[in-house]
Amino acid sequence: MKKIFTFVASAALAMTAMATDYTGKITVTVNDNPVTQDATISINQNESEDGTYVLNIKDFRLTNANTTIDVGNIVVDNLKGYLINGETTVVADQIINIQDGDDPDVPMWYGPFLGDVPIVMAGQFNDTDAKIDIDIDMTESLQQFINVKFTTPGLEGVYGDVNGDGEVTAADVTCVYNVILGQ
Repeated sequence: MKKIFTFVASAALAMTAMATDYTGKITVTVNDNPVTQDATISINQNESEDGTYVLNIKDFRLTNANTTIDVGNIVVDNLKGYLINGETTVVADQIINIQDGDDPDVPMWYGPFLGDVPIVMAGQFNDTDAKIDIDIDMTESLQQFINVKFTTPGLEGVYGDVNGDGEVTAADVTCVYNVILGQ
C-alpha cells in the first residue's frame, strides 16, 4: 500500500513539473487594430514521451475601452519542442477549435461559434519566460486577419529571432532546420 501512495505522489510531482504558467502582455491585432492587455498562458509538456507541448489560454477575453469579447479556452496541442540556445522553440500550422471557457459567470463564449480556426504559430520559452506569435487568417469567414503576440518581460524582442542575434534572417530558419534534422 505504501508503494502505491509513493507512486501516486511521484506521478503528481512529475506532472506539476511539466506545467508552467507565464504572465505577461498579449497584443491582439485585428485588421491592423491592436489591443494590448495583461494575460496568463500555460505551456505544458504532454504526458507522452514524444517531446510535445500544449499551449493553453484559459478563459480568454479580449477587452478594449468599452467592449469585452468573451472568447473562451484556446488550446494548441501536439507542439513539437526543439531546444535552441537554452530555449524551447515550438511551431504549428494547424486547425483548432476554441472551446467554452470555464468561468460560470460568463453567459456566452464566442469562440466555439468560430468553427475551424486556422493558425500558424511560433513560440519560444524557458523556465521563466515565453514569447508566442500566432497568425489567424479568418478573411474568408469573418473578413479578419488576426495576429496574437504574447510576451513576458524576459523574452521581449524580435519575434522569430531563434538564434539570438537580434534579427530575423535565413540563419534563424537554418537553425530550426538543423535542430529538426538533429544536426
